[in-house]
Amino acid sequence: MQNQLGSRQEQILALLLGTKTGLSIDVMAGKLEISRNAVKQHLTVLEKDLLIQAGKFNLTKGRPSRSYILTDLGVNQFTKQYSWFCNLLISELKEEMGGEALAQFMSRLGSKIAGSLAAQFKDQNAAEKVQTLSAILHNLGYQATVEKHDGAMTINAVNCVFHDLAQEHTELCEFDRSLIRTLLDNPVEQIECMAKQGCACRFKTKT
Repeated sequence: MQNQLGSRQEQILALLLGTKTGLSIDVMAGKLEISRNAVKQHLTVLEKDLLIQAGKFNLTKGRPSRSYILTDLGVNQFTKQYSWFCNLLISELKEEMGGEALAQFMSRLGSKIAGSLAAQFKDQNAAEKVQTLSAILHNLGYQATVEKHDGAMTINAVNCVFHDLAQEHTELCEFDRSLIRTLLDNPVEQIECMAKQGCACRFKTKT
């Protein structure tokens, strides 16, 4: 699990992972061999954390019971091998296309994504664009900040979102360079790269 859940809560999530229609409190209590009240307390925490949600009522001969199901966030608590699969995919693309063609592909992809974000930069001057871009990168997980010195602005990203992949496939870095260059509509120089043992990814542009 990716967060600090209690073992009972992990067990509840594991039970719910195995069903799309959900489980009632009574069923969970029976499977875990704990009381209904204990299950309800754990469900309250999990629902507050948006890991589960109430499903439909089940009408039986006894009292009606509500089912609980996992949310997408709950499903994502379980280990996913995204990095392994991405590395496999990129390795195959690189073998078929060649390194130069892969770099060009990543550049086109960066430009395409920039096009979907362009409206946020409308009527902004160069300095404002850098600040807007920094905020977007920060929200994407890059942990980006901006420094201004001698008429130039530098975007510092201390968290490369595909660091492990970029170490093996440096062509991926062309995505960042193309995205930043296109959105700022200004030449950009990458002066440091985490994939090349730098402390951060730093992109310098003029204001």
